[in-house]
Amino acid sequence: MKVVLQDGVWREDGRVCLDADDLALARGLGVFETMRSYEGGLPLVDAHLARLSASAAALGLPWPGSALLEDELRRCLVRARSRPGLVPELRLRLGLTPTTRYIVAQALEPAPSSVRAVTRPHPTQPWLSGRVKHISRAGSVLAVREAAVDEVIWVGPQGELLEGTWSNVFAVKGGALLTPSDDGRILAGVTRAQILAQARVLGIPVQEAPFRRPTDVDELYISSSLKLLCPIVELDGVPARGAGLIGQSINAALGAELAKLGRAWAQARAQA
Repeated sequence: MKVVLQDGVWREDGRVCLDADDLALARGLGVFETMRSYEGGLPLVDAHLARLSASAAALGLPWPGSALLEDELRRCLVRARSRPGLVPELRLRLGLTPTTRYIVAQALEPAPSSVRAVTRPHPTQPWLSGRVKHISRAGSVLAVREAAVDEVIWVGPQGELLEGTWSNVFAVKGGALLTPSDDGRILAGVTRAQILAQARVLGIPVQEAPFRRPTDVDELYISSSLKLLCPIVELDGVPARGAGLIGQSINAALGAELAKLGRAWAQARAQA
């Protein structure tokens, strides 16, 4: 079951309709954000909309305005939460193409407890910053399918881990949290920023710098809005470190903080 809002109009058939000449169909010219609700609210919506705005500007797409999009996200939450099959929490996908905007809300599926991954050379795109969250993801889909794993981790020319096909990468070594730096090659996730913030609150040292194939780390994770910190238990066919106490403590603090912010967002919008 889905709730779909397109250009401010409910799509009762649950479909998004694109013009046959829309360049999202012909050229993959479009951007999107995927987020989830917490306690009926969207605690990270400002960060998601800021990134969506930057991605739209990079591709020359029209920007409808953050206030309009946040209001439409709120409308989708209210409508979806009134339907029995779409509770307690939701996954929302917000997309922009040259001719339309749309939101798809559906039930949030349980996050995996762990993932299997392989490494592959990073597909450099010098004409497009890695910070742009675009819809042209066929290469990522095929890389994961070919490897028959949950995630592909892209690796730079010096063997440094950069990011996953749908995620950021974290490791723990010697009590510190490591993650690749936001140097223009990666899509620095909204959840990535929150993980770093929670680590600092907990007094865990943070290092944002390239790190190579992590054969000697103590813990290894991917992160995303839907998975939070998810342990990598196999990398290139070899058992990987996976979860540990530091990652688990960050994940617990992160979940609690997002739930608190979600409640605050929902209460504020209900009173507006």
